[in-house]
Amino acid sequence: MHLVSTSTSHSNPWFTVERRQYESESGTRHPYFMVCRPDSVLVAARRDGRYVLVEQSRPTMDGARSLEFPQGSLSGDESPDVAARREVREETGLELAGLRHVGTFAESNGFATSSCHAFVAEVGGVGEPDRDLFEADMEMHLLSWPRLRELVAAGAVRDSATLAALALIEARGHAG
Repeated sequence: MHLVSTSTSHSNPWFTVERRQYESESGTRHPYFMVCRPDSVLVAARRDGRYVLVEQSRPTMDGARSLEFPQGSLSGDESPDVAARREVREETGLELAGLRHVGTFAESNGFATSSCHAFVAEVGGVGEPDRDLFEADMEMHLLSWPRLRELVAAGAVRDSATLAALALIEARGHAG
């Protein structure tokens, strides 16, 4: 199968939907749609030995609350480590120390082109958050690793990036 053409089906400030036309060896054409967006970052920061998570209403979940690590998209030519510090500061007001990259994973490789860069860090300072309109109801939680695992087992953590980051953190020996 080879690529025949590419076009934009939809575009907005956050992502573009690209339509690619492929042709099989028999000559049959097959469309494939994908979401193209900037990469994102996620930070599992610890404060006093507990992990910082945020809880917020998500329009994509019909307003249901989501418990997740602070995360967000890279802006322009921003590097992942700069974006990680910015996202945590915006969502929680916390300043980070000892930021370490633990891995990068595809966010949803069946239909999206973006990857998520996961980090661990310690909290180095406290300030005021600078949240956007969709983060206005955000609450910060500090959870121990055992409590976080209990919440995952109970289905209370549903965010795929947070779940993937938890697996990376544990597999790479950064849990606890």
